[in-house]
Amino acid sequence: MKTDFGTNEFSEHVRLTLLAILVGLLAGFASVGFKFMIQFFQNQFWRAESIVSAVSTQPWYLTILIPALGGLIIGPIIYYGAREAKGHGVPEIMESLFFRGGRIRSQVVAVKALASSICIGSGGSVGREGPIVQISSSIASSIGQWFRIKERGMRTLVAAGAGAGIGGTFNAPIAGALFAVEVLLGEFGVFSFSPIIIASVISTLTSRLIIGDFSAFTVPKYTLISIWEIGPYILLGIISGFVAIIFIKILYFFEDRLDSIRLHPLIKPVLGGLLVGAIGLGLPHIFGVGYYSIDLCLQNQIGFWLAFFLVFVKILSTSLTLGSGGSGGVFAPSLFLGAMTGNFVGSIFHNFFPSSISSPGAFSLVGMGAVVAAATHAPITAIIIIFELTNDYKIILPLMLSSIIASFLTVGIHKESIYTMKLKRRGILFKEGREVNIFRSLFIKDHISQDYSAFLNNERVGKIIDEAIGGKHHAFHIIDSEDNYVGCFSLNQLKKQVLQKELLDSFVIAQDLAVPDIYINYEENLERAMEIFGREDVDEIAVLKDQKFLGVVKRKDVIEAYNHEITKREAASGLVQKLKFTHLTKTIDIGKGYRIMEIDAPPSFWNKSLKELNLRAHHSIDILLIKRKYPPQTITIPSADEVIIKGDLLVLAGLEENIKKITNSGRKSEIL
Repeated sequence: MKTDFGTNEFSEHVRLTLLAILVGLLAGFASVGFKFMIQFFQNQFWRAESIVSAVSTQPWYLTILIPALGGLIIGPIIYYGAREAKGHGVPEIMESLFFRGGRIRSQVVAVKALASSICIGSGGSVGREGPIVQISSSIASSIGQWFRIKERGMRTLVAAGAGAGIGGTFNAPIAGALFAVEVLLGEFGVFSFSPIIIASVISTLTSRLIIGDFSAFTVPKYTLISIWEIGPYILLGIISGFVAIIFIKILYFFEDRLDSIRLHPLIKPVLGGLLVGAIGLGLPHIFGVGYYSIDLCLQNQIGFWLAFFLVFVKILSTSLTLGSGGSGGVFAPSLFLGAMTGNFVGSIFHNFFPSSISSPGAFSLVGMGAVVAAATHAPITAIIIIFELTNDYKIILPLMLSSIIASFLTVGIHKESIYTMKLKRRGILFKEGREVNIFRSLFIKDHISQDYSAFLNNERVGKIIDEAIGGKHHAFHIIDSEDNYVGCFSLNQLKKQVLQKELLDSFVIAQDLAVPDIYINYEENLERAMEIFGREDVDEIAVLKDQKFLGVVKRKDVIEAYNHEITKREAASGLVQKLKFTHLTKTIDIGKGYRIMEIDAPPSFWNKSLKELNLRAHHSIDILLIKRKYPPQTITIPSADEVIIKGDLLVLAGLEENIKKITNSGRKSEIL
């Protein structure tokens, strides 16, 4: 069989490029429309073009109540519409790229646009960049699903949507493309990069056509006055790194604290709005995206002490908005923090050395790039976006210096960025590669063991000791007569009772020994199981369904499943590479009785997706590759939505006897 990878990959690339044009066009319209939505709601809530000016002319109680009213409106929109629209959006896109093949629910577009525009328009202390990234990525995902794009192409298309959103919002096409590959994909291959560039350029051109070729900020011309400025810019990079770390830590601190408050999710945004409104009563600069205040910084119209206080107040207000359930981004707050930090540092040095140190506005501009670089761990994107805003090469040297120092410092002290920190808290280690995320693709229900020891909750301690001490188990589970789970206890815990067995037998029962909170739902994944294993230091965990005890999941089984999945994926990757350069077939033995075999797709598989067949659950078999005989000839690593057609050759991994069970009688299996 001849396999033409080059031709097929090129045709897929052309198809993605054409779709990227469509994505860029729609993302451009979306970015403009989102800006208009924010302005519309701001006018409705505040009756003014600028929130800062509105605060000084209206009754004090309205300043407090308007953000709370916004929270009251967005609560039901997010809760009933699409809960993934809560927060700043970019981590949700990153998660969808790695665990759902870039597939995002179509309703996210409308829910995110409406919730974020109301949140920002009512004074929520968040940015518009995160939402437009999620909106544009969701549009791209819907297009990809409509045209049945495969997983690799889907990931590229979704990233293209994200880049297009940034490009259209900032009028910065290069920065948009770099954001997509540096933050979301982490790869700069031609296959993925060129559609992203095209989408970002088309989106920027569309935005310029509608609202004109204007920068997001009014930036005066700045330059490096003398070589002595290098020292202050180095210091600015260091301070910016610490500001970013403080921002990340406080943001997630408040998210934890507000999550722990026992209020309905519909009420929490109202609480956050009230608190932000109270803060804004004294410092209205923290309301909304903050571009007005950033422009004041760049024009040297923000005072030294005001800039200093706004750094901390903005961190607090953004944390309250997002932690309480608001919807908006963290990119603009990072720019705000950078501008204020730069203004503060620049004012100190300019006051002492006015002839040899630039004005605070220049430091504000460099600080914007430095804090963004540090918070996002994306220094290239930060440098380019500031460069595109100024179109001036003279600021690039201090910008590069401060941004790299800030980013280097932050990565060294705080490994996770403001985006990946949210994923890490869900058990996802995004930047370490896909292999550490394998646990999240494997599910508890497929690894339940019936090798356990259990006692009824009313069993006497004497009988428990007699049965447990001489057995092989080190953990014991307690259930009631209807199989409802009560708790568990360990062998070490039981040994403490042995010397007092006769004394305790009359009044100590199994339920008295139970530790109630060590269990896992059967629909959870193995990543969650590993978190519990690490936290509780146990070797097995009870598996429940509707509080009913089903069995246990063992640490050794989870590790074995992980190792098997690693081996399987390496084998699949190796097969693809071999088949690109050779047509020879070889036997592959995975070990422990597992082999890789090639079979003709049985008629019962035709016109069914891998998700429908679910071979892993029914037969403990995985499909590594699909080799399509008929033009266009392809060899692919399939996704769950891949549909098998007549004539396909399936490369399977599993026990040989299990593979043979699924083949029709008379159909030969050929060992690779």
